[in-house]
Amino acid sequence: MKFNTLASPTYSWLKMNGGELLDLPAMERLSPAIELPEGVRVEKLNGVAAKPLRTGGGAEFGEALAAAKLPVLICTVPEGQEIAERDALRLSFRLPDAGQEYNPRGRNSVKGEKASGTPAKAGKFAQVELNLERESSLTVVMDYLSEADAKGLAGVQTKVTLGEGAKLTLVQLVRAGSGYTFLNDVGAVCAKDAELRVIHLVLSGKHVYQGFSSAMEGDRSQLAVDVGYVGEDRAHYDFNYESIHNGKKTGAEIHGKGILRGHAKKVFRDSIDLRNGCSGSEGNETEDVLLMDETVENRSLPIILCSEDDVVGNHGATIGRLDEDLLFYMESRGMQKDEIYEMMAKARIDAIVRKIPDAKTRHDLLELDDEEEREDR
Repeated sequence: MKFNTLASPTYSWLKMNGGELLDLPAMERLSPAIELPEGVRVEKLNGVAAKPLRTGGGAEFGEALAAAKLPVLICTVPEGQEIAERDALRLSFRLPDAGQEYNPRGRNSVKGEKASGTPAKAGKFAQVELNLERESSLTVVMDYLSEADAKGLAGVQTKVTLGEGAKLTLVQLVRAGSGYTFLNDVGAVCAKDAELRVIHLVLSGKHVYQGFSSAMEGDRSQLAVDVGYVGEDRAHYDFNYESIHNGKKTGAEIHGKGILRGHAKKVFRDSIDLRNGCSGSEGNETEDVLLMDETVENRSLPIILCSEDDVVGNHGATIGRLDEDLLFYMESRGMQKDEIYEMMAKARIDAIVRKIPDAKTRHDLLELDDEEEREDR
């Protein structure tokens, strides 16, 4: 099964045109614990196909979910209903320990790494729809969490529809076990004057495939995405982000910050597609990667596609180790090099965490003291 296929393929020898997975095993239902704020309607429908929205992961994953006939969890905010940030809709997905790893490529990805044995017989999957009607607003926190040493396979597909003037902040946290393969697939469509803010944090997991696509259909719709990730040991992360601009004067900001250490591997695809008719639109994409060890493997592919004249598109990537002048300055203040790298790595992720509007989630990730938590609220 193909996952995270690049919209505009590049040279095949770069091996960045998309992820490839073995056929997925049987799909079993994964249900979240729900903290539901007043004003949000939630219903779980069986035998109903999810909305046909484009997602970053691609069509094949959606087809597999449809064939499994999993229930769809539909969350709706009625027209004009503005939900305060402190009253976030929280969907907590507890990832069970299956006791077996799923090898997505069917072979050892790292020389010398032992085979994981028989793949998992079944995986846990869920489908979620977030529908915000005209002039409504909501913060949603989706947490994918397992025990630190858990093994297994799981995935969640989230489809977002924003009506005219609607505002959504979507926070998704991947905290899977060291033997887990997790698929996070997101698709969104934004109407006129809609605003979509996305915060993605991938903090652990063996193989993490994360796809995101947003169609900026309405004039002046806006997208802001912050991605933070920490790849350790022999983790393999595969990211694919894209914003598709059809409306006039639309905007997109996609920014990634990551840390790689050990033998971690990562691919980050980032596409801004400025299509004919989106005059006055602007898209910016950046990635900043801190390489903690010489044994990591990093691949970054920022892309701008353009078929309209009156637009602005910018992209860039900063990849490497810390600046020698900065290291010298901090070492002259008595800090050891390892301490400096750890401090700077933590600061990068904390900076993204602090953008999360939900105080409860920030407290969980930052371990804030009671006084700081009260100030945040």
